[in-house]
Amino acid sequence: MVPTHIASRWVVGGLLAAALSYGTAGTASASNGGTAVGNRTVGKPVPSLVGSTLGTITFTPSSVVQGQLTVATGTLDSSDAGQPVSLEIESKPDVWDAVATSTVGPNGAFSINWHAKIIGMFSMRVVSGALASSSASVSTPETSLSVFRPVVATWYGPGLYGHRTACGETLTRHILGVAHRSLPCGTPVTLYFGSQSITVPVIDRGPYANGATFDLTSATAQALGITETVKLGFTAERGLKIAPTNWYPAGTTGPTGVTGVTGVSGASGATGGGTLAGGAPAPS
Repeated sequence: MVPTHIASRWVVGGLLAAALSYGTAGTASASNGGTAVGNRTVGKPVPSLVGSTLGTITFTPSSVVQGQLTVATGTLDSSDAGQPVSLEIESKPDVWDAVATSTVGPNGAFSINWHAKIIGMFSMRVVSGALASSSASVSTPETSLSVFRPVVATWYGPGLYGHRTACGETLTRHILGVAHRSLPCGTPVTLYFGSQSITVPVIDRGPYANGATFDLTSATAQALGITETVKLGFTAERGLKIAPTNWYPAGTTGPTGVTGVTGVSGASGATGGGTLAGGAPAPS
């Protein structure tokens, strides 16, 4: 299932052009060292000169850990059957990089594989190479793709409930948050694990062992279905702060007596069945 709680748009890493990973299928050789797609070349930024927009595009999954495979599928006009198409990412406003290619099927359908090595939330589209003039090219509507940085995460809590965290919160078995060595207290961190994601604040310092980047509170780990040290994806939104919220397992109720949702979409298609409380912006 596609994650439903993705808040961060902070892009980390080096220059976009230096980090693009080119997975191709059905490509043609280009004399300038790239891959030709009509008059567009993989790895070469071009202005947005698309003449019209049609068809559809979907990424599966629409949120991935850096380096993970995502597949762009959709349709263009059936008249493009047999023509090359390019998957493009908006590297800066109205400038696009072609990052992968494929060929349109007999009914106008396409499927393009791409292993994303960049990190952040990006606008993506597929452009048909059927026409010679880029100003007359056709693209699918733009859609978003989220790419998370992979890190090691542990979890903690039992034996420490009731204690104050380094950020001044009282640690409980229900509080959602993470410990990090340097991110400011209250920084929203979006965690991606399997088919699920959740955004929680930094509420503590650590971890300091096992090469881990984050220490999840027990409620955060439980909400994501984590029971041991794992590798997950993350982005962080610097410059903002949020207050921690509480989470309660499915079938239980919180102090307010109201059972709500966790903010995490589970594999069953339900919303998780826990309770979120709070969520107001934290003081600066």
